[in-house]
Amino acid sequence: MLCLAQAGLASITVGSGGSISLGSGALDLGGGDLVVDGQFNLEAATVTEAGNVVINGSFDGGGGSMLLRGDWINNGLFNAQTSQISMIEASGGSNALVGDSIFYGLSLTSPVGGAFVLQSGSVQQIVNSLTILGASGQPVQIESSNPPQIAEMVLQAGGSQNIAFVGVSNVHATGEPLAPDETNQGGSGNDFGWFGSGLFELIPVPTLTIPGLLLMMLSMLVLARVGRSQAL
Repeated sequence: MLCLAQAGLASITVGSGGSISLGSGALDLGGGDLVVDGQFNLEAATVTEAGNVVINGSFDGGGGSMLLRGDWINNGLFNAQTSQISMIEASGGSNALVGDSIFYGLSLTSPVGGAFVLQSGSVQQIVNSLTILGASGQPVQIESSNPPQIAEMVLQAGGSQNIAFVGVSNVHATGEPLAPDETNQGGSGNDFGWFGSGLFELIPVPTLTIPGLLLMMLSMLVLARVGRSQAL
């Protein structure tokens, strides 16, 4: 078991076949990356100031919390349990979410108009709570990595949400409707399930000219008479 409370640590790599368990300690990575090729157990610990988190092995979230300022790359197994994962983009750039993940609690915040870019085709599920916050005049952007291909964000039934100052581009909310009382601020759209839009777009019906409308009514009358005569 590893319990650390040291600030400014360099990147940590859990090698293949290796294991680290944090217990109830506190770990400040000082911007360093966490690369998990073996087994990483967050347990009840608090990890702050991580850079990128790369999961190639197994990450067990336990009941702990992690704050990262880089990318979340899940190529392995992430077992959230009751953990809280918080991502902050504070440079005005972008952070990525790669691979499919099921989070218990997920927070995506940027006070400077940064973006969180979800891998196209990926599904990010949230069981308990979802927070997405930008700032007035600098909305955080939620985007797909390869538009117009979409990514999906799924808040499971009963989950809570706190979403404000957000723009969405090519990301569908396919669970609970997201930000139903908000508007898309700066996003390009293709935002099914967000902002009260529902999961289906209205399909426009072309208008008919008066002659066309009369022809349609005549056709309906003919069909009705044919049907009546056949019934007799």
